[in-house]
Amino acid sequence: MGHILADLLNELKAEHPSVGDVRSIGLLGCLELVRDRETKEPLAPYSGGGEVMPKIAAYLREHGVYTYVWRNLLHTNPPLCVSAAELREVMAVVNDALALADAAGVGA
Repeated sequence: MGHILADLLNELKAEHPSVGDVRSIGLLGCLELVRDRETKEPLAPYSGGGEVMPKIAAYLREHGVYTYVWRNLLHTNPPLCVSAAELREVMAVVNDALALADAAGVGA
């Protein structure tokens, strides 16, 4: 399942300019959200908060995805018993939530 998660994270990075980087090992994954991929300026301040990250977290919860959103990081750590279909379903919700991050990017 770790390889499937890594592939899905890389697909999200390719599609969304707000995803500065992704990393994962096994089923422990993370998306780094940025205002600008070139400068890697974080989408939220290092001290936390900001306007966009709480909106992303709320969107995910409203759509049944409970994950850890901290600073400008969105963690993707599903249960170890997750299936490939469930990973794809959850990443589809994350994909929709990233539209909020894209809208908050540089020039927005």
